[in-house]
Amino acid sequence: MTQRIRILDKTVTEKIAAGEVVENPSSVVKELLENSMDAGATIIEVEIERGGKDLIRVVDNGEGIEREDVDKAFLRHATSKLSSEEELLRLSTLGFRGEALAAIAAVSVVSLTTKTANSLEGMLYTIDRNRNVSLRETGCAKGTCIEVRELFYNTPARQEYLKSDSYEASLVNDMVSRLALARPDISFRLTSGSRVLLNTPGNGVIGDAVAAVYGRNILDNMVEVKCRTEGLGISGFVSTPYGTRSNRNYQSFFINGRYIKSRLISRALEDAYRTLIMVNRHPMAVLYFTLDTELVDVNVHPAKLEVKFRDENGVRGAVLDCIRSALEKGRWLAAGGKLKPHAPSPGVTRCTTSESGRQRAQNPRFMEETIEYNRIELDNNIEGGSPGLPEMRVIGQFLSTFILAEGRECVYLIDQHAAHERIMYERLIDKMQRGGAASQPLLEPMVVDLSPMELEAVRAKDEFLASIGYKLDDFGGNSIRVKAVPVFLGIPQSREFLIDLVDVLLRQKEKNNQGFKQDEIIMMACKKSVKANQRLSISEMGGLLEQLADTKMPYTCPHGRPVIVTLTRYDLEKMFKRIV
Repeated sequence: MTQRIRILDKTVTEKIAAGEVVENPSSVVKELLENSMDAGATIIEVEIERGGKDLIRVVDNGEGIEREDVDKAFLRHATSKLSSEEELLRLSTLGFRGEALAAIAAVSVVSLTTKTANSLEGMLYTIDRNRNVSLRETGCAKGTCIEVRELFYNTPARQEYLKSDSYEASLVNDMVSRLALARPDISFRLTSGSRVLLNTPGNGVIGDAVAAVYGRNILDNMVEVKCRTEGLGISGFVSTPYGTRSNRNYQSFFINGRYIKSRLISRALEDAYRTLIMVNRHPMAVLYFTLDTELVDVNVHPAKLEVKFRDENGVRGAVLDCIRSALEKGRWLAAGGKLKPHAPSPGVTRCTTSESGRQRAQNPRFMEETIEYNRIELDNNIEGGSPGLPEMRVIGQFLSTFILAEGRECVYLIDQHAAHERIMYERLIDKMQRGGAASQPLLEPMVVDLSPMELEAVRAKDEFLASIGYKLDDFGGNSIRVKAVPVFLGIPQSREFLIDLVDVLLRQKEKNNQGFKQDEIIMMACKKSVKANQRLSISEMGGLLEQLADTKMPYTCPHGRPVIVTLTRYDLEKMFKRIV
């Protein structure tokens, strides 16, 4: 029998609407805090019990609600923040739909106490378990206090989906922390039972808010970001290449003061760290974006956590360039086996060594050792943006793999393979950006036989292959004719290199062109780099470090591994028990 269409009653529709807005205690806290922030509060206190299942109390010193509007606040689609369709295109408030309080009240016991600056008395509004409504005058301070008790008492199935008290409390803590970062000018205090989980100063200083949320040690391992392009401002903090995490939980993005989640920004952020961090590691970030409200749509997600940009490519490019620029100005060293930032000296450092050492290092044939010291010195008068290297003096080689150098109150260990890899990588990148790598025509073209899949991969990437120096054409069947080959560092590449490259083409089909090119350049750099277990003379080591100092990112190899580790005098004296 066909089911008849019927109109649902009010109780059912309210619970359905609540399901869209109220997922767990943290979503309740988010909605209530956004109301407080829109009300102009400068101090907001949040208290929860049993992770917010039994009680959520939010107290603020905002504007309060006029007595005539108190009961309207709990009606669906009732709001003071929006009055016309046109205003949807230029939203400046966090809330605007007017459904949060109605949705929360549909699945909990609610009481609201509020008072405006011009009122002599406050108002107390309550909704009990039986849906009875009460409104009366009461004494209270200016602002609003809202209590949400017995969340999901009338929807037991929703209660069963809630996690443990501690887990739900952690979600609330995370949400309050994100909103505290969004508004450093507001003081947030979160307590769970008798424990204070968060307390921010509310002094408007972003760094102090970050320190209050994540800790001062985390802040000390971050780099400040500040730049502006046409119509878009970006500011905040990102971690150094060594301050990464195994997940993206430490990434917070804010658009015009609104906390959002954005795959677009997250991908651009991680692209900026490409070749600087290891695979499966993710940078920390607290980034603030300011742009015209008409250029971003915040009304695309039930919880308003996702947005859509009008110019996604422009935003992605701005994020990548801004963060990469900030990272290139820094200097980081790995210290005593633990990675931490190293404060840069004024200006740009540059390594100096003998002319003969420079020539030998550029063509690294490993000659006999010479009894001489090559000092790598600071030159603070050199213009440019390279982070450079600290002052050091090459003193030898360890295990034919690590360069040993003496610095001011410390010893440096440099991985010669990683250092040369970084040098080769940046040279190849530079060649491509300036119009492609050098190419050498072959006197006698060579024919390479491929499988059908390999031939398809070569045809799909013909522009890329041409950009790195190959000249290829079909030779019938599954064969190609190679008429010219790339020249890397003065050495024409062999048939084996092309075969290896074709193998990588097959594996990398799904990557975009830029990411693909960088991956291939990393492979090329690896093949041409100085390997471990190869002896270098003192002059060759000095020349290698001089070239390393000229790179943009001398402290990591293209795979994100550290190039330099430092042992300070303090580290050594502690190892030998000279200090305790």
